[in-house]
Amino acid sequence: MKRMFNPNNGSNKRVCFSEDTKSYSSFSDDSIPPHHFHLGQDVYAAVTYFATMVQVHLRLYNRDGNNRLFPTKRGVCFSPMLWQSFVNQIEQINSSSSVEETILIKDSLMISTVFIENIPNIIFQRYFKKKDYSKKFVPGTCVLSENNWLELQRVHKNITESVMWLTFDHMLRNLLLSEASKIMPSAVVNTDASEV
Repeated sequence: MKRMFNPNNGSNKRVCFSEDTKSYSSFSDDSIPPHHFHLGQDVYAAVTYFATMVQVHLRLYNRDGNNRLFPTKRGVCFSPMLWQSFVNQIEQINSSSSVEETILIKDSLMISTVFIENIPNIIFQRYFKKKDYSKKFVPGTCVLSENNWLELQRVHKNITESVMWLTFDHMLRNLLLSEASKIMPSAVVNTDASEV
């Protein structure tokens, strides 16, 4: 008797990108966490601080049995520098054009406009260059509909403000902890900025 192969759908697995996994691991439509921006359907842009890094995520979210949203592996993340490079070129990407096009940003992000059943979609894919100069794509893509794309264009300044706020907030916390530990070395034991 033959067994039917049932591939594991990795896109439905939960993703953790917050040090406090309980507070941001899932949320409801009426309680969207700070630095999360709804782009339409179940697609969100989220600015996070995890593992001492600020990152911007464009990610598909799924719903659990309680109708709470949680991030999936279907998405891409940007460093603050890559995000700013993307924002600098955001006006050049025209989703309503009838031509399929691809834009490369900082030699690590490919943004393609493709038509699926005559409907424009924007696909984000990260890659890196190997030693032989070939490109290796990173697993995970983010597909935005035209409406998602228009909303991203509308809120990109708010996302940039969140990136700047989180970056400077954590830099200032680390600086304060460092200075406090110089003054009172025994008083400041934990140097993790998220605890302040």
